Amino acid sequence: MDFFGHQDQARKRTKQLVLLFGLALLTLIFLTNLMVAAFLWGNPDVFPSAAHNIRNPSLLDIFHYMSWQAWGIISAVVCSFVGLAYLYKSIKLSGGGASIALSLGGRLLHPDTEDFYERRLLNIVEEMAIASGMPVPQVYLMDEEIGINAFAAGFQPSDAVIGVTKGCLTKLSRLQLQGVIGHEFSHILNGDMRMNMRLIAILFGILCIGLLGRFILQAGARHSVYSRGRSQGSIFTSSSSSKKEGGVPLFLIGLGFMILGYSGVFFGKLIQSAVSRQREYLADASAVQFTRNPEAIAQALKVIGYGGVGSAIGHSRREEFSHAFFSNAISSHFSLSAGFLSTHPKLEQRIKRIDQRWNGDWIQPQTLKQAYEESPELVKKNKIRPEELLTGVAAAMTAAIDFHPKTSTTETNTPVLDQTALDQAAHDPFTARALCYSLILAPDTSLVHEQQLDLINQLCGAEILQQTQRLSAQVATLPDDQRLALVEKSVPALKLLTPEKYTEFKQLLIKLVQADGKIDLFEWCLYRMLLQYLNPTFGKAKAIKAKHGNPNKIQPQIETVLSFVANHGNNSLEGASESFNVATQAAGFEGLSLQPRTESFKQFNIALGVVTEAYPHVKGRVMKALAACVMVDGVEAAEKNLVQTIAAILECPTPDLFA
Repeated sequence: MDFFGHQDQARKRTKQLVLLFGLALLTLIFLTNLMVAAFLWGNPDVFPSAAHNIRNPSLLDIFHYMSWQAWGIISAVVCSFVGLAYLYKSIKLSGGGASIALSLGGRLLHPDTEDFYERRLLNIVEEMAIASGMPVPQVYLMDEEIGINAFAAGFQPSDAVIGVTKGCLTKLSRLQLQGVIGHEFSHILNGDMRMNMRLIAILFGILCIGLLGRFILQAGARHSVYSRGRSQGSIFTSSSSSKKEGGVPLFLIGLGFMILGYSGVFFGKLIQSAVSRQREYLADASAVQFTRNPEAIAQALKVIGYGGVGSAIGHSRREEFSHAFFSNAISSHFSLSAGFLSTHPKLEQRIKRIDQRWNGDWIQPQTLKQAYEESPELVKKNKIRPEELLTGVAAAMTAAIDFHPKTSTTETNTPVLDQTALDQAAHDPFTARALCYSLILAPDTSLVHEQQLDLINQLCGAEILQQTQRLSAQVATLPDDQRLALVEKSVPALKLLTPEKYTEFKQLLIKLVQADGKIDLFEWCLYRMLLQYLNPTFGKAKAIKAKHGNPNKIQPQIETVLSFVANHGNNSLEGASESFNVATQAAGFEGLSLQPRTESFKQFNIALGVVTEAYPHVKGRVMKALAACVMVDGVEAAEKNLVQTIAAILECPTPDLFA
């Protein structure tokens, strides 16, 4: 699937959103001018100078009050109001996906949770992250929501979060939950998530026009009530004398301002729904790709349709974020029957696109007993039956009785890889730091190793030092191609650090890397990937603004990036030249030349910063070139780590990069 192409489509849809928003704004400005003109026409005493040359007033004279001066003033007021509302909402959303999850009542799940359902969900999120080539996002649980629903939010993959309702967590099987999570990862990869964030801010601006209209409506009603008290005539009169006494019918003023206020809401819903529906089909298809099983997403949709399960959200802000959910968050018969107002396609349509042989039967939600039987390995972490405890005690006693010390002189103390212990360390904020430190320790036979341990002891204390030494023995047995994946697993736990601890963590990483006076490829990859995934959490999350749609305009930077990878993937100039030429041919880049090898990362970092601001289709070609470059003579662990880190920096995860 062409994720980069879909990201470009999402970006184009964002431009369409702006256009639609502009049209809606112009319409509302016209209506505002019309309403103000109608008010002045019916109340000529308010501005007598504007009506002094109208001798025989008629309905068409309303347009006399819509002068260019009035149009400019009213347009400026409305645009300023909407602009301020948009700016306010953008600032509120600057916290990234986490701010949306919290505003919807989400509770952050800790990576080391022992709850059965929460542990199962986090395991699935990690699996889908690996399948999609994505960083492991933080997960939020909406404890009060019993409907089956989920959402993804954030500006880009580095600050993405996934939110899941309690109903989704407890009513779906493991396979069905995989389908839902795969669907949300697709929204991140396809660029929908960033588009949704912008749509939220735009919709807020439009909805604020409705709030402004309501305020004007109330003010108009109060003015009419006051005028009625002064006037003795009928409110249904339309003569010139009645108009002079403020006799414009109250119901016409109220109706006019009601149209003004609620037209903004209508435009907002129309834009929201039109953009959302087609992207849901794409996300469903991508979920099938990630799970490798069409039944996963299809069964999840069938459970939603069973009986009264549904996907409705009860939170007061559900309408504002309705387009970002997995399924319809608002249970409205009108919006579901009137398809143009629904943010999601009908369940039946989504299911039939995936399962064309579907006979119309729905699926019952999973029970707790079925969930335990499906994932027994997680049940043991939460509940130990008495018989299991007695069995364990008996086994331990037997082992103690039968124990005989080994006297073999050939016994070695070589540690055995314990992947479970490393995964557990990655899920705890305290040991996750020690795990990262252990990954960049020099061999214990070098003097640098002792210097690094002293630095850890000085800045973090003896306890972190002990954990680092304990984990370093396990890390030494870890295959090179699994080391960076372990760093990615630790990201959710590291996001739980305090800002002070995060600053301390970064400073110590720099000192450990610089202890031997040089930076190797893995050290660079580890540090840059951690910065990429953690900085948005401890600072302001900002969407990357695309500037370069033509690769020729950033040709020197692309050349620098490709040259760096080609040179560090080969030991000879001939090998580097061959890899570089294959890369440029694969991506269709012309006029590029291999640059001399350098051990400095400075120019490479600068070039990456420029390429980061390219459009998705340009980044896609760069990633295609990098993949071809490292596959010339077989992908080695160092090359794979380097390319995956570049993909993370460019915010363009590539699930099928090395397929």
